[in-house]
Amino acid sequence: MWSGTRVLVTGGRGFLGSHIVNKLKALEADPIAVGSAEADLTDRDETQRLFDEVRPTVVIHCAVQGGGIGWMKEHPVESGRDNARININALDAAHRSGAALFIGASSTCCYPRTPPVPFRESDIWNGYPEPTNGPYAQSKRLMMDLGRAYADQHGFKCAFAVLGNLYGPGDDLDPARAHVVAALVMRCLDGPEELVVWGTGRATREHLYVEDAADGMLALGRWARPDPLNIGTGREVSVRDLAHAIARATNFVGSIRFDSEKPDGQPRKVMDCSKAKAEIGWTATTSLEHGLARTVQWYRHQQGK
Repeated sequence: MWSGTRVLVTGGRGFLGSHIVNKLKALEADPIAVGSAEADLTDRDETQRLFDEVRPTVVIHCAVQGGGIGWMKEHPVESGRDNARININALDAAHRSGAALFIGASSTCCYPRTPPVPFRESDIWNGYPEPTNGPYAQSKRLMMDLGRAYADQHGFKCAFAVLGNLYGPGDDLDPARAHVVAALVMRCLDGPEELVVWGTGRATREHLYVEDAADGMLALGRWARPDPLNIGTGREVSVRDLAHAIARATNFVGSIRFDSEKPDGQPRKVMDCSKAKAEIGWTATTSLEHGLARTVQWYRHQQGK
């Protein structure tokens, strides 16, 4: 479906968006990567102007104002307000500019703090999200619910990928904004005597290699329904086990200490991804070990180590 298709990718030079753009080029699509240099997506008029100029057939929305758990905790206003504006404006401009399909990147953080494990799409609305990233999570819920409203009222086709925690080449080099894997990799490569990890180490997460995530986002073109779809590995890894896996991947030989005075965040995060396999034939293919090896190699190259 992608060959020759004009695709506007918001956040197209960012972490997830850049991988999507590369895959679209390989599929002979016509991707247009846009970022803050082209328009401030928190501004409705600027967003509409950009979309009207590009006139895409498909919009893949990856633009986000975000960071790790520390950044979310310190910036609840920006993570909620700015992302709500970005998501509303992108969805509305996609519809108004005549796009045929909107694919939005959501996040596993949109689930309630303690839903049944593994998380199933039907449980998204059954409680408030983890409070440390509540406003951000609510902005993702708003995007998905508004997408359903556009589908119901206007027949506008939308699809939303609920993504696991992303990692891989191209993540933010700013430790304050990097995802947990990237932040730990960079700190290990700095060679400290002790690696301090936030929380008790008991919390669990699901880590999705970014190229798998990009494949999953594109596979949603076959879904084209305004229902959230889990795009992840379905494999649960504790923060403790992740820290030790990263230490092995980076050849880190120092000690690892877990700072229990810092927040764990959500106690458990792992999704049931069987619906994606059944509905669109998609499954993640990259193991954590292989994904970490590629990620470490990329960071070594970036840091000249």
